[in-house]
Amino acid sequence: MAVYDPLAAHYDAVTGDAAAEAAFIHGIIKRRHSRAETLLDLACGTGGITALLAGAYRVSGLDISPGMLAVARRKLPSRTPLYLADMTSFRIDAKFDAIVCAYQGINHLLSLAAWKGTFDCAYEHLNGGGLFVFDIATVSHLMSMASIPKIVEQFDDNYLQIRVRTAEGKVFDWQIEVFELQRDGRYRLLSQTVRMRSFSLADIRDTLRMRFTGIEMLGDGGGSADEEKADRVWFACTKPA
Repeated sequence: MAVYDPLAAHYDAVTGDAAAEAAFIHGIIKRRHSRAETLLDLACGTGGITALLAGAYRVSGLDISPGMLAVARRKLPSRTPLYLADMTSFRIDAKFDAIVCAYQGINHLLSLAAWKGTFDCAYEHLNGGGLFVFDIATVSHLMSMASIPKIVEQFDDNYLQIRVRTAEGKVFDWQIEVFELQRDGRYRLLSQTVRMRSFSLADIRDTLRMRFTGIEMLGDGGGSADEEKADRVWFACTKPA
């Protein structure tokens, strides 16, 4: 699982508009579980989404990266619980009305058994009737990214370069490089390789059905997801009351 510590300082700048993500998640929760009060953000990273949802819920965050949680701590109220843990096997003394995992965090798990571990942990830490919401990058999207030679973007005075390559069949290596401008005008290279994997929507749905009900698959626009066309798909499902 990716830890992202080397890139923690620049994570927010390169991930885009967290406000749009948070609003989309909030809309799903209001529609599916309007009485939700407590929320756990799995793989919360730097807390960008966690902080935006803090106005609507009593939030907590969980991540495997100490560096990311250190950034999140500076954004959130001092009493916000932040847990350093693996999302496939965490055990904390709390339950929640909603658990979310955004920015395709679950794609960093490289086996369906690891995905199931996360689903099981979410189930165990939800109150009855609680809602689990997460998004994935589809197999077709990862294959499309691997067909692109490289992506180069500028943010502030720095540059981001991404190359995606297939490894071990269905695993995709994302080589992420940040060229960080220094005071002397030179650039410092920060690099990390992140591994990702996805599975068919049918396999994911069948795995969720072992625990959850009311399984819904949504595209970014909020409508039903089409695996053949979608780059990203959101899942929402309920723990039986």
